[in-house]
This record gives sequence, C-alpha cells and structure tokens, in this order.
Amino acid sequence: MRARVLRAVAIALKLFVALVVLFPILWMVLTALKPQPEAVTWPPSILPVQWRWENVAQVAQAGPFLRWYANSLLVAAVTVLGNLVVGVPAAYAFARMTFRGRNLVFLLVLATLMIPGEVLLIPLFVLLSGWGWIDTYLALTVPFLANAYVVFLLRQFFETLPRELEDAAVVDGCGPLRILRHVVVPLSWPALAVAAFFTFIASWNSYLYPLIVTRSESMRTVTVGLSLFRAETGTNWPLLMSAATLIAVPAVVAFLLIERHLKDTMVMSGIRG
Repeated sequence: MRARVLRAVAIALKLFVALVVLFPILWMVLTALKPQPEAVTWPPSILPVQWRWENVAQVAQAGPFLRWYANSLLVAAVTVLGNLVVGVPAAYAFARMTFRGRNLVFLLVLATLMIPGEVLLIPLFVLLSGWGWIDTYLALTVPFLANAYVVFLLRQFFETLPRELEDAAVVDGCGPLRILRHVVVPLSWPALAVAAFFTFIASWNSYLYPLIVTRSESMRTVTVGLSLFRAETGTNWPLLMSAATLIAVPAVVAFLLIERHLKDTMVMSGIRG
C-alpha cells in the first residue's frame, strides 16, 4: 500500500510539472486562434469563443515572413550537415585512434565550450567584413559548421561501441574510413540524430548573431523577423502568437522525431542532464 501511495504521488507530481511546462505553449497556441478583442479581455478565457484560423494565414502573408522562414530552415540544415560531416570523423579520431597529443587536443576542443558566444561577435564581424561576407548565407553558416559539443557527444557514444566489430572489419581488410562508414556510422544513428537535433535547435533559435551579420530584410532569419514583425503589428497578440507558433513548429517536430533516441543516447554517452 505504501509503495502504491508513493507511486501515485510521483505520478501526480509529474503530471503537475508537465502541466506547468506545457501551459505556456498551450496558451500561445490558443491565443493565436483568438480575435484581438478576445485576447485582451479580463478575466482571460482559455478557449477561444471565436476561432480565427485566418490569423495563421495572415502572418504567412505579412511581409517576407516565408522568406525569413526559408532562410532559417536553410541555415539550420546547412549547419546540421556541416557539424555531422566535421564532427563524425573528429569524434572517431578522438575515440579510437592513437596519436601524440590526442588528450591535449581533445581538452583544447572542450575548452572552446567555455568561451561565451558573445565574446566572439566582434572578432567574427570584423573578420567577415574583411572577407565581404556580411549579409550573405556564408556569414550565417560557415562559422558554425563545427561544434565542440557535437564532437564530445559523438566521441562519448563511439567509445561505447564494441571494439570487436572494428577488429572484425580490420580482418576483412577495412581501413579506418571504411570502418567509420560501414560499421560505426550505421550503429550510431541515435547519437547522430541527437547531435543533429541540438545543432538544429541552436541554429533555429539564434537571434543576436543573425541580427548583427545581416542587413537586408530578405536575409533575416525568422527569429530576427519576429522582432521586426512585432514592431509592425504592435500589440496585436493573436498575430504575434501565430508567428511564435509557426516558429515553434519545426523545433517541436524535430523533438518528436528524436525523442525515443534522446534518453538512450545520453545514457550511453555518459552525459547526465
């Protein structure tokens, strides 16, 4: 009986925490479907009395919002691809290969995680200005094609893979690249999915850096565009919440796609949240 009571209390606490976390998201979505007068009434109503689905279409048609959306998707996709192309071989080298100074180099890679991104804004801007990359896709993507956290995450996961599989591949005549391609990568899809998810979220939510390196309205990302959209619409909360809902959709979809891999990858990698 005591165990049942404790289990019921634990479930109730989990449901309460889930409600607290999900309520702002639910409020955002429902406010996006309300007319403007209903969104500012007091006391506020949770469910809309009049459902205004046209708010979403109105946001999509407002200015270059779809262009901002496409810019963010393109930048996030290129960043994810670059991090995987660079991070996979780097992580495999740190996990399996033996060379002089390996631990020191890996320590230096991890040390970059302690540098705040804001510290790099001015040096990056000066460097990119000298190259003529300001207000281009190169400025939005190239500085982020490699990430120390991705290398660390994949390296920790690779170390959990059985070495016997690689030894068998060596007996069959495989070199390091073939082992990485035909043995390690097929066994590491969960870790690759989680690394891609974290990279995508970081790129999708980036605001300050795109604000600094873009000038024209057509090169803005969706987070910067949301601040411009707010300046244009003022306090039209349904339209603002509609825009915020559209921005949140890719992140939610990405989480749902990798959710079943997230816990297993973190446990196998030795990372605790």
